[in-house]
Amino acid sequence: MTAVTITALFLVPLAQNAPIPDANQMKQRVLKSLRRSEEALENYSCIVRQQSDELDSDGSIKKHRSVVKEQFFVNRIQIEHTLERDGRPLGESEARKEQERVDKEVKKYSDPKEAEKAVARDEKQADMFLRALQLKNGRRELANGRSTLFYDLFGDPKFRPRNLEERFAQALTGRIAIDEESGTPIELRFETTRDLKIGAGILANLHKGFWLHIVQQREPDGAWITKEVQGSGDARAALFIRARSRFTEELDKCHLFTVKTQETVGVPSVKP
Repeated sequence: MTAVTITALFLVPLAQNAPIPDANQMKQRVLKSLRRSEEALENYSCIVRQQSDELDSDGSIKKHRSVVKEQFFVNRIQIEHTLERDGRPLGESEARKEQERVDKEVKKYSDPKEAEKAVARDEKQADMFLRALQLKNGRRELANGRSTLFYDLFGDPKFRPRNLEERFAQALTGRIAIDEESGTPIELRFETTRDLKIGAGILANLHKGFWLHIVQQREPDGAWITKEVQGSGDARAALFIRARSRFTEELDKCHLFTVKTQETVGVPSVKP
């Protein structure tokens, strides 16, 4: 048995028996990992398949929708280009309008200042989400051969929500799994623990039991990509419109690409 093997045998138990990281420190690691992940995703393009069902009160499908999109990133901003709706490619006119919309977004976020403003908004929202929740009952397990931290999620009673988004975040309960080495959330599942009312319930209601499940997958180069999102919920908008729905989003055919600029210098022709 080599010295390297012996060292490895001792290191694994030590890592597994190490103290569980402090929850507040873990939150900060998660925020930093999100920025790193966004930067790594600049090199990826994926196909996104979205499906949603509007349900009747008995749970039967009232209306089914499906969308296929291409997803890529410009200066860390996600851009989605719709290719199909309900199993059919976009018509000529619709495809032209969609391309114009995508071109406009690409142009906008090719400006680093515009991209940074959008990134700052996303990071502020992620920070709010983590501040509204408590991470409890931390434990360590091996998942796919990697040390993974699991925490239960609960709304923090000390958090003071000021708007609907913050009230929604505080009303959640669930579980989060975090890759210990990178600090990346690799699985998140939560649901609302109470009804949320907008305008005292006159404008809208999001009913107790809305749930969302997000799974991320590590690519060979170390980048983490959201591979699947599932959710279901019951909501009412205005006075009469009520919708029970479920939805799924899966990423497929993700490929890594690089853009290289190459300049070829030729020998100038000699004029007679």
